[in-house]
Amino acid sequence: MTSRTEDIGERQRSSRRLEEREAQLRSLTDNLPECYLYQLAMSNDGTPVFRYVSSGVTRVHGISAQAVLASPDALFRLTHPDSLALLQEATAASAEKLNHVSLIVRALRADGNWGWLSLRSSPHRTASGDVVWDGVATDVTEQHENDLTLRHIAARSETLLQLPIKAEEMGERELMQYAMERAGAMTGSQLALIHLLHDDQETIELTTWSTKPLAIDSMAQEQCYSRLSEAGIWAEAARRQHAMVFNDYANTENKEGLPDGRSALTRLISVPVIEEGKVRMVAGVGNKASDYLSIDVESVQLIADAIWRLVGKRKSDLALRIASRVVNASSVVCFRWYAEARWPIAFVSENVRQWGYQADALLSGKTSFAEMVHPDDLARVEQVVADSTAAGRSPYLQEYRLLTQGGQIRWILDETVINRRADGSVAYYDGVLSDITDRKLAEQTLNHSLAEQRALNKKLEEAHNQLLQAEKMASIGQLAAGVAHELNNPIGFVHSNLGTLGGYLRDLLFIIESYDKAINAAGAERARAHMDQLRKERDFDFVRDDIFQLVTESRNGMDRLRRIVLDLKTFSRPGSQDWEYADLNQGLESTLNIVGSELKYKCTIIKELGNLPPIYCRFSQINQVFLNLLVNAGQAIEEKGEITLRTRISGEEQVVIEISDTGKGIPPENLSRIFDPFFTTKPVGKGTGLGLSISYSIVQAHHGRIEVESKIGRGTIFRVILPIVVPAAHVPEGNSPGIPV
Repeated sequence: MTSRTEDIGERQRSSRRLEEREAQLRSLTDNLPECYLYQLAMSNDGTPVFRYVSSGVTRVHGISAQAVLASPDALFRLTHPDSLALLQEATAASAEKLNHVSLIVRALRADGNWGWLSLRSSPHRTASGDVVWDGVATDVTEQHENDLTLRHIAARSETLLQLPIKAEEMGERELMQYAMERAGAMTGSQLALIHLLHDDQETIELTTWSTKPLAIDSMAQEQCYSRLSEAGIWAEAARRQHAMVFNDYANTENKEGLPDGRSALTRLISVPVIEEGKVRMVAGVGNKASDYLSIDVESVQLIADAIWRLVGKRKSDLALRIASRVVNASSVVCFRWYAEARWPIAFVSENVRQWGYQADALLSGKTSFAEMVHPDDLARVEQVVADSTAAGRSPYLQEYRLLTQGGQIRWILDETVINRRADGSVAYYDGVLSDITDRKLAEQTLNHSLAEQRALNKKLEEAHNQLLQAEKMASIGQLAAGVAHELNNPIGFVHSNLGTLGGYLRDLLFIIESYDKAINAAGAERARAHMDQLRKERDFDFVRDDIFQLVTESRNGMDRLRRIVLDLKTFSRPGSQDWEYADLNQGLESTLNIVGSELKYKCTIIKELGNLPPIYCRFSQINQVFLNLLVNAGQAIEEKGEITLRTRISGEEQVVIEISDTGKGIPPENLSRIFDPFFTTKPVGKGTGLGLSISYSIVQAHHGRIEVESKIGRGTIFRVILPIVVPAAHVPEGNSPGIPV
């Protein structure tokens, strides 16, 4: 009797212990965060029945465990149709082979939004033949979406790095096609396209597409163009000049989309590319299976901006594009580190091995991200992170040095996105790291090359000035005989006048001396008669009148000599490097004075000089241009002809100087070569072949141009067009346009 009583007591104690353990287990399973346990049975007829579900199902899905136990379909109805088929397939395979189930499905969360659920279960078969799964369901929405975001960022960064490389390999349209296809794949879109806006900011043109329904070959050419003011909301980004997102396109007003017969739109992102205040391009992706997110908009915008930058500069800035390709050629390393002390690494791409590190070792926590940053840069990097986090800047950029596993130093460009929790606190940082060591070294080399280039330019400028002076002296040599003749004429009559003037002065002195003697002699009447006789003998009245004419002629002759010598001296001195405001009409007159001896015997000079403002220029160089053109005009006239000088203002920013002749003209086959150095059609000794070449370079240096028109037998017109004020950016260092006096 005692033994039976003890057995009953022991069984009761065991039962209580079992109940306590079950209660503990139930409490444990019911309090697991973001997950719940379940036991699912599958009868022989294939009907699923939940035998147990922990209360965590309420936190995850917002449905009670009792509701699930009462109706298994209640939980399956919360599973997304795309995932439900995958779940059913995995369950059927597990029931047949009794293998484990491990998959991620999409399901409705307690907040009413679609989330991601990790299902892991192990099956066994009961004595009755039913298959039973013991499993755990975990809400992995945040992790899954963050992983998707990180992969999205990595794919975007890789695309942005590949675009400069592809720009070297592809044509413009092919590059745009490639980029938008990458944008479509990155955002999960079924179509992607680009519209360009014309300069009138009203005509919008479809140029790039990514789906066969948009094939341009099947569209009439006029269908590619639209009026911006008449286009539907797919062009709203251009009108508002900011990105537009339509996640319910079907129920949106003014939803005119693509041309008839093309893809119907369900969702759409449309982003503008703005340059200098004008919309230049609109890029769009559409028909994603789920709603577009901000990262999709950001990626499309970044890719669109990159397309425009590359396409816009590919022709005019080849050197810069090649340099950009070199800078961006390095593979990008993606990091995720937690907002904790020393920044422990949560994710790193496999290509971190380029710096000697292994991804697994970094993820194990042996090395934190802060330990990879150069010690001398760490404080600055930490400050940038802290300031950007506090200011809410995301993404932000910074450059710093990174230590490789082997202790080498690499320069890094870091683009970091700050990821925050719902409460605003920072969860982690996603970084895209580009190795820019080659760029840093290239910058040093470039600075050294620039210094060498400046020294070389200085030497070339000195050589150019010597060449200009040589051409001046050659021109002076050609004009020397004429100038000497011009000098001989005034020298001749000055010499003659001075001889006559000497005779006059001797007579005057004799008369004066005679007056003195007569005054001292006795008898005034006698003296007066004597002086009258002397005045007649010496022709005093004529001398008195003529002497002033001789002096005037002599002074005019000397003034003429002074002007010729001054003009000759001014023209022949080495070219001044100073920029100044000058009167070009005066320059023409002065140059004409020098070359006059070459022209006056066979050329009639016609002047039609307009009222010109002072021009900012190197005056001596412009005068050399005038001299070369005047000499050429004179040599083109073989016997008699006319040279016409015209000046005028063109618009508000330019002046025009024309020097035309009625000479023999220039053969058409020579017009394209007349500005080439050393090209001349003149006989030996008549020209160096440098005059027009130097004139062309002088006018170019003044940011002007020379135009020429010529007809055989009728003459030639050289037209020099100069800016009134050279832009300050083009004026050599040490000079300033200032204000004309």
